[in-house]
Amino acid sequence: MTQGIGTLLISAAVGYWVLTQASTQKAQVKKLGQILGLIIILVSVVGVACKIYYLSGGQCPPGGKGMICPFVGKPGPGSQ
Repeated sequence: MTQGIGTLLISAAVGYWVLTQASTQKAQVKKLGQILGLIIILVSVVGVACKIYYLSGGQCPPGGKGMICPFVGKPGPGSQ
């Protein structure tokens, strides 16, 4: 559980670092760095929100049939 959320939080920090580094660049590189940094941060925050949503409902994120959910120890959706 925490491994996925931790990874997403680290990637959000990396996105922030990219954003701050972009501010010291010029023209095209600055614009590209700002866009890339914002995309990384947004994807990370949305990923954390999705994981928390699924965990709070006692469900697993959809992953495949027959999988055991590592978060709650029950079969995942679509399992038999």
